[in-house]
Amino acid sequence: MPSESLSRGEQTRTQIVQTAHDLFIQQGYHGTSLRQIATEAGIALGGVYNHFNSKEEIFEDVFQEYHPYHQVIPLLLNTKGNTIEERVRNAANQMVEIINKRPDFLNLMFIEVVEFKSIHARDLFTHILPQTILVADHIIGGENNHLRNIPPAMLIRSFLGLFFTYYLTEILFANVDSNDFRENTMDYIVDVYLHGILDA
Repeated sequence: MPSESLSRGEQTRTQIVQTAHDLFIQQGYHGTSLRQIATEAGIALGGVYNHFNSKEEIFEDVFQEYHPYHQVIPLLLNTKGNTIEERVRNAANQMVEIINKRPDFLNLMFIEVVEFKSIHARDLFTHILPQTILVADHIIGGENNHLRNIPPAMLIRSFLGLFFTYYLTEILFANVDSNDFRENTMDYIVDVYLHGILDA
């Protein structure tokens, strides 16, 4: 949304959220004060309280505003492929591409999980669940006869698990000097997701 179309109050709120996001990423949640957010945003501390009741309320806005689902869901709803397998592979690679452009997201997730016990993430997922079900329906693409009887919500959960498995292990093994941990990682993870580990 262009800044010209925002009211002055909306511009101030946006500036607070953007500033808080940057500070939370650089310093962590507890390392950032409301006064510092106000100073960095160029407004008085009272101006922050005109828009937010607490630092947690600011974090909630940051978490929702900067969550990659805004980009991920529309992309997944347009995932191409002639088979479920092709669509799953393409969807997984598209998610990785988006998240690789968002190194801040993991920091936000750690703050959310450690500091807030995932309360905002649960609320957000409840809000976007209908959209994720549409994603599952799109990826299945009417080929239900190829799938075990698994509820769509569980397909979404397991797909997210696939993605986070890749994402977290990429970080853990970033400095491991072995091609066995690095080459074609997502291809192997998708293979395990789709076919298991048994050569049946």
